[in-house]
Amino acid sequence: MQKKTRTPCVGICSTTYGDEVCRGCKRFYFEVIDWNKFNDDEKDSVWMRLESLKTQIIYSKIRKINSEKLHSKISELDLKIKTDLNEYCQIFDLIKLVSESFDDLTEFGVTFFDENINLEILKKDLEEELLALSKAHYSKYFKDPLHQKKA
Repeated sequence: MQKKTRTPCVGICSTTYGDEVCRGCKRFYFEVIDWNKFNDDEKDSVWMRLESLKTQIIYSKIRKINSEKLHSKISELDLKIKTDLNEYCQIFDLIKLVSESFDDLTEFGVTFFDENINLEILKKDLEEELLALSKAHYSKYFKDPLHQKKA
């Protein structure tokens, strides 16, 4: 599986400035620091969480996906989209990449519930929502003293 070897890093790390959740890739600070020490299961766990959150966010916004058109257009434009992630994650990343170049994604076989959606605004909203969900996950499972291991 290709996910195991690569990193979710997008080259915009805010954990070096003290953020508990990276504003770039949305990993937790200790995941960024220890990524190269993680075994395959640990890396898969991070990837599954990020994929799940992106899917949750995009799923409520998409009316229809024409898979053939999506994959064809991504390939035609040689976009750097991780094809081993599900289509909702690919659309999440697609919006990040093309929001300034395209007004809509119908050429990619994607239609939204809100037909008048502005992709640049959507891009900003997606990033904010993913960061908020990542922070909530971190707070619930890693920061809350009730869930921390006893010394």
